[in-house]
Amino acid sequence: MTHADVAFGLILVGLSAYLLFGGADFGAGLWHLASRRRRGDQEVIEHAMGPVWEANHVWLIFVLVLSWTAFPPIFANVMAEHWIPLSLAVLGIVARGSTFVFAKAAPDQKWHAPIFGISSIVTPYCLGAVATTVATGKSSWLSLAGVYGGVLTTALCAYLAAVYLIWDARRIGDPDILLHFRGYALLSGVAVGLFALPGAAALGVRSPLILVSAAAGLVSLVLVLRRRYLAVRVTGALAVVSVLWGAASMADLDLTGSVAQTAVLDVVFAALGVGALIIVPSMTWLYVLFQRGPAAKA
Repeated sequence: MTHADVAFGLILVGLSAYLLFGGADFGAGLWHLASRRRRGDQEVIEHAMGPVWEANHVWLIFVLVLSWTAFPPIFANVMAEHWIPLSLAVLGIVARGSTFVFAKAAPDQKWHAPIFGISSIVTPYCLGAVATTVATGKSSWLSLAGVYGGVLTTALCAYLAAVYLIWDARRIGDPDILLHFRGYALLSGVAVGLFALPGAAALGVRSPLILVSAAAGLVSLVLVLRRRYLAVRVTGALAVVSVLWGAASMADLDLTGSVAQTAVLDVVFAALGVGALIIVPSMTWLYVLFQRGPAAKA
């Protein structure tokens, strides 16, 4: 295994973490917009996002830093060719973060929720469009492949958020809100499955990970129906992240020719190792602490 393989693998790990955690936050913003007439649903979403919505961007920062350090030419090409959608994604991140904070300081304002919801859709759409364009070798994020990737990424985030929020609704013991998110998870899960598999075939994705994603998605639907709300978090996450890794397997990137010098990567890997000793336990402890709550009703 070369330094380029290790660096690319770490980038995929970082992207997976950002999709699973940050992506779930984006999806929660979509459901926040969709449930604007149900204040109870919105309170569950806001409570679930409260301590982690900004911390999750650490994974995006990790991916960016490692990408421009390990593969400078690839990073430069992607940023130069896709600066418009990437700028829109950054604008969305700033807008949703700002409105999430402002909504607490001035809750009587009506414009917070629409901006928060719309920016939560724009950001994953743009990031997904760029990622799909890079993976398929297309030149424009406005191509059919880019549009498909943007819509699929947004749908995956919505599905992941719904799966996670079922457990959060259960912890507060509100059966009506739990039923809402259960319905969201089933609806979005079926929609994503029907949308993802034909698209993967059309784009020529041949990775067996797509089949893993499909199987995990079917298991997740069964678990939701059987009210196994904690277990479905695992299978739902597997279904989503398998799509990412399956798409990455088809990317035709000159990793060997673009990789930084070995001496540079040795320093980067050492720094990452030290940083992981601090970041990973801290983030894990944050998630564990916040998932603790009052005993939930059956």
